[in-house]
Amino acid sequence: MSSVPHQAQLLLARLSPREQRLVAIFGSLLAVVMAWSFVVSPFLGGRDSVRRDIATLRGELGDLETLARQIHASETDMPKTGAPAAAAADFSVLAFVQKATGATLRAESVASMSPARRALDPGHQESSVELKLSSVTLGEIVALLRAIEGEQSPVYVKQFSVKKRYDDASHFDASLTAAAVLPS
Repeated sequence: MSSVPHQAQLLLARLSPREQRLVAIFGSLLAVVMAWSFVVSPFLGGRDSVRRDIATLRGELGDLETLARQIHASETDMPKTGAPAAAAADFSVLAFVQKATGATLRAESVASMSPARRALDPGHQESSVELKLSSVTLGEIVALLRAIEGEQSPVYVKQFSVKKRYDDASHFDASLTAAAVLPS
């Protein structure tokens, strides 16, 4: 039984020298096209993609540096008061967070707002609100955090996470839990 390369060799031997040259040219062109398609082109495309990603990340880094300077400037402008304000017995964290989100965010940005309470030591309880935000800018997030943790506020941010949206790099989805320790 003959192997495939041996059969191809016999087939080529039957061709005229002119036909053999044409087959050799076709084979070399096929090899060049396949090398370009499967090796060179993906490599060059990957380099271009990395260059675009680097340019995008540099732009985002500039935005983050600007926000960091704004945060630092507002922190230095705020008076240092020490402990946060004490909450009154009838203080509502949910109402406080609703007021802060209404003042800083668009209504369609708030995906959900879930209040919760848990008992701490005797005489105290922690009241919290889990807030999920959709398609907000970094400026809106910073404004909301500033409104929640203002100098006269007994509310603090207990948990915070932010994730870039896949469809728009300038907007984010965020989740935060705001809480306050209240008398029972």
